[in-house]
Amino acid sequence: MNEDDTVRENLKILLDFNNSESPHVPYQRDQSGTIHLINVHELQEFNEERLIAIADLLGMSDLYLEDK
Repeated sequence: MNEDDTVRENLKILLDFNNSESPHVPYQRDQSGTIHLINVHELQEFNEERLIAIADLLGMSDLYLEDK
């Protein structure tokens, strides 16, 4: 995430991801160069990054800092 991200951009990424036709479906390249769909844990990390960015942009970092 960079500082120029907006709530709208982050929400669009998450919504696009949930559209099975989306080009934003995350893939990962392993060390051998093979591309594969991400697993559930990787999906959680993908979503968490964007949700944290949205919380920060809305001044609600307490939502995720409480758990730490």
